Amino acid sequence: MKKILSILMSAVVAAGLFAETAQIRTHSELWGKKTVESKTVEMEKLSDKKFRVVIPKSEIKNTTKFIDIVPEFAKANKGDDGYWIFPRGTYGKFDKDNGVCFRPRQLMPIFGMKRGGRMFWGHMKTYRFDYTAVVEVKDGKYEVFPRVTLDSVRKFFEPYDDVVVEFNILEGKDADYNGMAKAYRKYQLERGAVRTIKDRVRDFPELAYLCESIVVRIQTHCAKPIVDKPTNFTKETELPVVVHMPFGVSEEFVKAIKDSGVDKATIVSAGWNNGGYDGRTPTHFPVEESVGGEEGLKRLCRKVQDMGYQFTLHATNTDGYTVSPMWNPDWVGKRADGSFDVGYVWAGGNCMNVCQNCSWHKWVPGELEKMRALGAKGPHYIDVYSATYPNRCADPNHPATPEQMAEYQNKVLAMGKKLFGGAASESGYDHVAGNIDYINYVERDLKLLWEGKQNKLVSGVFPLWELVYHGIILYNSDRATQNHTRGKCMYKIEKSGDPRWMEGDGIVDPKVSLKIVEFGGRPIFYTYKFADVPRIKRAWDEFKPVRHLQKEEMTRHEEVAENVFSTEFEDGSKIVSNYNEKPVKFGDSEIAPVSYILINPDKTVFIPKPF
Repeated sequence: MKKILSILMSAVVAAGLFAETAQIRTHSELWGKKTVESKTVEMEKLSDKKFRVVIPKSEIKNTTKFIDIVPEFAKANKGDDGYWIFPRGTYGKFDKDNGVCFRPRQLMPIFGMKRGGRMFWGHMKTYRFDYTAVVEVKDGKYEVFPRVTLDSVRKFFEPYDDVVVEFNILEGKDADYNGMAKAYRKYQLERGAVRTIKDRVRDFPELAYLCESIVVRIQTHCAKPIVDKPTNFTKETELPVVVHMPFGVSEEFVKAIKDSGVDKATIVSAGWNNGGYDGRTPTHFPVEESVGGEEGLKRLCRKVQDMGYQFTLHATNTDGYTVSPMWNPDWVGKRADGSFDVGYVWAGGNCMNVCQNCSWHKWVPGELEKMRALGAKGPHYIDVYSATYPNRCADPNHPATPEQMAEYQNKVLAMGKKLFGGAASESGYDHVAGNIDYINYVERDLKLLWEGKQNKLVSGVFPLWELVYHGIILYNSDRATQNHTRGKCMYKIEKSGDPRWMEGDGIVDPKVSLKIVEFGGRPIFYTYKFADVPRIKRAWDEFKPVRHLQKEEMTRHEEVAENVFSTEFEDGSKIVSNYNEKPVKFGDSEIAPVSYILINPDKTVFIPKPF
């Protein structure tokens, strides 16, 4: 009888008839006393492989600081076969006894865990801008879960939506980061949140050119000195603009790039605006006179276009300063108590976060029209839109939750695409993915990993973001892979507004070049240094053999041998990368140390020159 019951029990489990449960831990604070309330709930079953947890906003107490949602299947033990994974692709094996790793901001609203032949991936359906992905291990017992940070919401609003998170189960060959990426990519495409590059080039010929070019950002024509402490400047106290590369010299710089043999490039002009880079925004006009003024910028634009390159402008829509000619407390984002939403300190001083609701209705469309009139054509660049979460504003005259603020950011980018033929921003935060053609880098996790600064629970980085967005957004994969043929920065200060950031030691690492190829990226440079021209040409030569894959979906990535990785694309191409110091055999081919081979759809093999 016991055997029969056991067989029946196994059949029930296999049929998925048992409910999946989750532990809800509510962390509260009242009069300085912190409490944790825990309860186990049955998750709503949407299908055999999809479950949902909903916490109605009416049930969220005003003392609640944050809520952890921990499904039973989101647990593992040290020694288990598998890994946890965050949206960038940062992952960790189950090999630690104690520790915690958390990310308060996420490129995509997803996270996951593989254990044996089963994997789950979670999807934040609400409060995607107010949750932290958490991995916690105590005495070898792991938990992977989202933490909804309601205390951050309450700085601006009372909880305005139900908490909704879905958990998806992957099994068999789909139970890995490739399956997770495939599922989220499908979700994004099917709901119309994004369109593939192949689809968009029919509407935007500038995008077709962009796919075959590298980006060189003139960083910068001019800028004020970096400020190291909070300061609210006035017209009388602001620091002077320092000229780095006037428009006339920029013409010579771009011509040198062209003459070096770089056939296609997209030139981004940064620091052309009034007051220089980060100088007096949200004001952009009139064009900064110290580097040539409006006529000089128009001439530079024509000269670059005559060389066959695209020419675009760098704009800043989120940062505002008291020194701006447009300074008005009205457009500053406000907290619930009426105080200003203040950001970091940049060249213009104390940065006030600009409410995108207010700016869209008052001046941004008009400024975009004026920028287009300068002659620029190609992906219009807007700083940080995709490098951070959208801000929020509780001003009763123009309130906006971060979700609503993201809608205004998308309106601005969409107008940029209409006027310029494309739009671009900085990093890989995907709330604006539907209106972005390229980003400067995805994140900085590889940089932290290579510098030994990653959390101790992190084992490495998979190209999870790339598996979702390759063939949709053009990118360079990391801060560590930008300017890669320049070598390391020679100074401690690596802020892009500081001219010393432009000086490199010239010592290159071929593994960085290889990582760009393996992760499907492309080179990008921030520079105004003539010394970088041959370095740009070197990067261009590395890019040419694989640039045709920029339009293709990345379909699979895996480690096929120790330190050997395969990256597959929808057209049937395959890149196999060897990070070993010795050659390795792959099929009938030999891959040189720290190099790759490209297996074409017709099975012919391309072997590159050494990096």
